[in-house]
Amino acid sequence: MTMAATAQTQAESGAAPPRRRMGNPARLWSMLLAGVLVVLLAGSVAGVGLSGRSSTAEHTGQATEQLYQDVQELSYALADANATAANALLIGPVAPKVDTDRFGSDITLVEQRLSDASQRVTGDATASSQLDDLAVRVPQYSQWIGEALANNRFGFPVAGAYLRLASQMYTGQMLGEVQAVIAEEQAATQDGMSSASSPDWLTIVVCVLAFIALAVVGRMLARASKRRLNLGVLGAALAVLALLLWTCVAAVGSSSAVDDAHTDFSQVMLAQNGNSELSLAETYVALQQIDRGEDVGQVGGDDQQHAVKVLADLTEIGKGFTGKGSGAVSADVHKLVACADSGIELAADGQYQKAITATVGTEQDLASGCETAAAKAVRDDFDNVTNASQARYAADMSRARSWYGGGAALALALAVGLLGAVAAAWGLNRRLAEYR
Repeated sequence: MTMAATAQTQAESGAAPPRRRMGNPARLWSMLLAGVLVVLLAGSVAGVGLSGRSSTAEHTGQATEQLYQDVQELSYALADANATAANALLIGPVAPKVDTDRFGSDITLVEQRLSDASQRVTGDATASSQLDDLAVRVPQYSQWIGEALANNRFGFPVAGAYLRLASQMYTGQMLGEVQAVIAEEQAATQDGMSSASSPDWLTIVVCVLAFIALAVVGRMLARASKRRLNLGVLGAALAVLALLLWTCVAAVGSSSAVDDAHTDFSQVMLAQNGNSELSLAETYVALQQIDRGEDVGQVGGDDQQHAVKVLADLTEIGKGFTGKGSGAVSADVHKLVACADSGIELAADGQYQKAITATVGTEQDLASGCETAAAKAVRDDFDNVTNASQARYAADMSRARSWYGGGAALALALAVGLLGAVAAAWGLNRRLAEYR
């Protein structure tokens, strides 16, 4: 019987003509290829995104923050060296050994941190240039301080002039260079935290599109095969869904961890800035007593004006701490400011020797000065806050990294994508097998 006769007979009997269940094999091959490729693409994009954010969290929690720490310690060591030298001149002709040792250790720390920071900023031309300029100034600064101490030992009035030269170099040039690098590294750390917790929109979009593509493939396959469900395509869709959920959950979880890291890092910045301001306050209080009014009317203000301003800034810093022990920090800062204010008022009234005794003590009794003990208490408070906050910050960034899967993020995501692709190929290949 011819095909035309068969069709006529079927038409007369009302029966539908038979059709192949699977449709065109070429279409199935296209579906197989599309299903495998979209799942592999989703796995690759998710792997790169998760791994990249994990790496950013690790780098920000270690290398970037460590560079910021190095530069902050450099700033503090310079400020402390300046304050120590100024106080040493106030004590008497012979600087106390504790002060000379402290000045020496400060300069050694400056050189170490300059070396560390310079190595870490390799590739950053601006920061490298600023640190190079600072490295050139440190020997000159140390020489002027040495001249001040030597002339003071012989009772030469020029000692104060050398100290002022060194202090002007510090406040006018070195401090600005250090603060510029600090601001740059602070911004880099903040940007790193933001990048580590930002949603990976590329992965989300790719996974959503891959899921839609698999849904279309599944629907086309269901129509061709008259079967509602293909286990292979379902497995591939679940793999893509797992990647999508992982990306979204990691973004939410890491965001919470990074929020905590922001809080802890702000406390680190506050404490380290407080240390530098503390030493700067000691410097200006000492210079007021050394200059004995000769600096009044100078361009940029006299030492008393600078001291009052820095002490006001230090008071605000003391109020900015949160959490356990913040009340004690504020109280210690208040005691220090009260002591320094007393010395400033005595010096302003011309009672310079009383001001010196009240703040740094005497050659015979260093403990009689209130500023030394008060400054040590505040410095210890700031160091405790720094250490505790840094430990929490490191833990926060480690927690943020763990949400992405840590170092295994790329391998895990690629494995999920590969399993999904294998499932899609298996499911579609079963339908193709019916043609063989």
